[in-house]
Amino acid sequence: MEIIPVIDLMGGIVVHAQGGEREHYPPLQSALTVNVDPEKVVADMLAFYPFKLVYVADLDAIFYQRPNIDLYKRLVKIFPQIIFWLDAGVQTLEQWRDLDKIVGIVPVIGSETLTDLNLLATVKQGVLSLDFQHGQFLGKSALLQQPERWPNDVIVMNLDYVGEQSGLDYGLLSTIQKQSIRSRIIAAGGVRNQQDLVDLEQQGISRVLVASALHSGMLNVDLVKQRQTVK
Repeated sequence: MEIIPVIDLMGGIVVHAQGGEREHYPPLQSALTVNVDPEKVVADMLAFYPFKLVYVADLDAIFYQRPNIDLYKRLVKIFPQIIFWLDAGVQTLEQWRDLDKIVGIVPVIGSETLTDLNLLATVKQGVLSLDFQHGQFLGKSALLQQPERWPNDVIVMNLDYVGEQSGLDYGLLSTIQKQSIRSRIIAAGGVRNQQDLVDLEQQGISRVLVASALHSGMLNVDLVKQRQTVK
């Protein structure tokens, strides 16, 4: 199992994601850090455990198309040992290329913001996030119906489960697993504890995005060390 820590950015600080109502996310409160500055939060997270991959969602970019390029460049400069998967509201190939040229950044293509499906033909080695909320797919229906378009890594993100400590949407994960032709499925939203990680592995999922369970202390460093395997 590879545990991928998540950082949600809004207004230049790290916020606490909960329930998918992203415009109302409060500043982060965490057992791992007293900070909300992105650079300091990453540093404290790495002091907790030397993660090699970190997922960043820039909500200002996703909502308002205001990517913070300077911040992204600072992060990769300060933490050259880290690969950052970055969701910055990519809509077009040009936007994807602007992010992809930053060494250390892997742009995530979110279904809810993607407007040009032809982008996926160019980025077979990239990361796609299939986003769901209130039982609905957020994005063009053709994307969900054409798994042959999906790149190697596909995140299944149910925003209703984010930060709710209610467990994962295993039914949705299973549905997408069955649809997938060659993509590796990455779970997101709802991890509470070690048992959830065990259940994911039993379902054949070996990568998961985690935020609340780390920041609440439910996944302590010993559990992370025990479960973490990077392939």
